Amino acid sequence: MQVGQLDRIPLTVSGQPGATLFSLVFQVLRRNRHGVPAPLRELVRNAMPPAGAEGLHTVFASGVWAPDSLSLTRDLDASGPSAVLAELDALDPETFLAELHLQHDNTPPPHWRAAAARPRAFLSAYRNTLVAVWDALTPFWKEVAPYLRREQERVGLATVTNSLDALLGSMGGKVRYADGAFHLPHPCVGHLTALGRRRIVLVPLASHFTSGTYSAERNDVLWLGYPLPGLAQLISSSTSTAEANTDRLAVLLGRARAGILRHAHRRPSLSDTARHVGISVSTASYHCDQLAHAGLLVRQRQGQHVRLHLTDKGNALMDLLA
Repeated sequence: MQVGQLDRIPLTVSGQPGATLFSLVFQVLRRNRHGVPAPLRELVRNAMPPAGAEGLHTVFASGVWAPDSLSLTRDLDASGPSAVLAELDALDPETFLAELHLQHDNTPPPHWRAAAARPRAFLSAYRNTLVAVWDALTPFWKEVAPYLRREQERVGLATVTNSLDALLGSMGGKVRYADGAFHLPHPCVGHLTALGRRRIVLVPLASHFTSGTYSAERNDVLWLGYPLPGLAQLISSSTSTAEANTDRLAVLLGRARAGILRHAHRRPSLSDTARHVGISVSTASYHCDQLAHAGLLVRQRQGQHVRLHLTDKGNALMDLLA
C-alpha cells in the first residue's frame, strides 16, 4: 500500500527502548526464528516467566497485529529504563479494550477473547513479563547505545545532504521506500491513506536484517521500526563499541554501497564491482538495486556486460561527502 510522498515532512530517529523491547518479545512469542538473532532470542525466552509467556504467546502467535498501547511507543522521544517502566505503568485496560474492539469490529477473534474478558489481568501479566525481559536486556542495551548514536548521525547526515532517498531505501525490513513514497505491506484503510502532516519517526530495532514493523494507528505520526545497522557485528564481536567512522559516505550508505559508488566512476561490470568490494555478485546486485532506487546509480547493458554508471545525483553526493 503506497501511503504518500515524502516532501518536507518532519523525520527523526528515536532511541526509544520500549519499541525494541516490544518488538523482541513479539517476535520471540510468535516463534519467528528469522526475526531475532539467536543469542537475543534465547536471552528473551529464558527471561520470560513461564505463565506470562504462555498467555502472551496465545495472543501474539496468531497474527501480525497487536494493540498500539502494547507497543510502548506512546512517547517516541523518551529513552532509558525509566521510559520503559513509565509506559508499562501507564497501560490502561479501557484503552486496550477500545483498540481491540475497534480493530475487530467489536468482536475479538478467539485468540484475543481471554484477554478481552480479563483485560486488567492480561495487562498485569504483560507488564510482569516485559519487566523481566527488560532486566535481562539492560546490559545489552548499554552496549547498543553507541550504535544508536551512530544511527542518529547517519539520519542527520542524510537530512542535511538531501539524501533521504538513499537512507530510506537502505533501512531493510518490510516497509519499502521507492519512487518517492513509502510502501506498506498491509492495507491501513482505517488509519492511513496519506502522510499528510504526520511526523515520521524511525525506530532502530534489535532484529534480523529482513525484519521490521510499523504503526500507522496514530493520526500524528507514522513510526517505522527497522533493523539497527551494525547489530550483527555487535552480537558476534568481542568488542562492544561501535567503531568511529570518519568516512561520511560509508556512514550514510554502509561500506558496501559506498564502495560500489566509488568504483562506479570506472563504469565497471557488476562482477568486477563485486570483486572490488569483496562481496558476492548476488549481494552486489541487491545493493545496486537499492542505489538505483535512490537515483544514485544506473545500469546499462553494453554487449554481454551490464555496466554501472553514476547519475548526476550520485556524482553530487560523492562530491559533497568527499
